[in-house]
Amino acid sequence: MMSSARHRVGQFWRHASAQVSPSEAANAEQILGPDLASLFFHLPVNDQRHGLDVLATVRQLDGEPSRLLEQAALLHDVGKSGADFSVIDRSLTVFLAASPRLLNALLGARPGFARRHAIYADHARIGAARLHAVGATELAGIVAEHHAAHPASEVTRRLQRADRRN
Repeated sequence: MMSSARHRVGQFWRHASAQVSPSEAANAEQILGPDLASLFFHLPVNDQRHGLDVLATVRQLDGEPSRLLEQAALLHDVGKSGADFSVIDRSLTVFLAASPRLLNALLGARPGFARRHAIYADHARIGAARLHAVGATELAGIVAEHHAAHPASEVTRRLQRADRRN
């Protein structure tokens, strides 16, 4: 329990203080190419930072990961870009996940938050649709199942392993 709380506090701090250096941005652009890079750069900086951190973990765990896995690391949360979910919104959602009754009360009382939360909660499907729209079908499949309990793809399982550490 205490390590979980520490992990969540660390996540909050990483999201609140997120930055992406010019060299990291250039590396992401090189991995993604112009069409996919534009999706990455439309993400809030904290989601870009998270993608870069997942990429670093993928490389640490897999040595020389496939380009598809690297792209998935950077773009697995691309569906969150329209949610406009602040660090506080995310923290509140994580905190209230332990009490669905309180979360549902908040969603009922705050329609704007409810709309943003719906996008946040459905980000895997939304992200997959965005990737399909630019022709990245294989990557879309990975993103679509990145929260699945039993993903079909080995690439997704590797992505999940890295994402859980971040």
